[in-house]
Amino acid sequence: TKLQVSRPWLAPWGYVTPKMQLHATSYQFESPLANGATTASRVAPTFSLDSGLQFERDANYFGRSFTQTLEPRAFYVRTPFRDQSNLPNYDSGANSFNFATVFTENAFVGNDRISDSNLLTLGVTTRLIDPASGSESARFGVAQRLRFTDQNVTLPGGAPVADRLSDVLLGASVNWSPHWAFDSTVQFNPKTEQSVRSTIGARYNPGHYR
Repeated sequence: TKLQVSRPWLAPWGYVTPKMQLHATSYQFESPLANGATTASRVAPTFSLDSGLQFERDANYFGRSFTQTLEPRAFYVRTPFRDQSNLPNYDSGANSFNFATVFTENAFVGNDRISDSNLLTLGVTTRLIDPASGSESARFGVAQRLRFTDQNVTLPGGAPVADRLSDVLLGASVNWSPHWAFDSTVQFNPKTEQSVRSTIGARYNPGHYR
């Protein structure tokens, strides 16, 4: 069971969204666990605070006029440690490290593991918007996590997460013409100064014909 309540405060210049979540899980087993128990339960509260600002200015690049935004974002999450080492794992797995998951509360997908967290994710995005159509022509972003304490909840066989600074995510999306779109993401390790993973994609839309 997952219960949550949030209250967003929105303004033209930005937003603040505090959220409280309560994860409650109960198990019953036909065969006893290693400790002899036939039932197990876990209750884990989570507090998160998502906030962002938005600045705009007129810009001109390559002979085209745009509205350029600058959007810094800060996301804090706190989940106290709950020992889950004796609980089964039916459907939980590690979240991929990308722009879709870096601003989420749980390091795992599924319901069998709730990560203990005390971390702050910082990011900034800039977008180029066509003032006539409102469409987004380009987007560039960067994000990184700062962990204040180790993450001790892991998947079976995993080790605690002790790295206080995560890899840096760099992303770009360009839709310069109605027909072509390009996307790329780079996961960069600042300690080794090497790229851990990079992806690039392109889409072509020839348009509609009668």
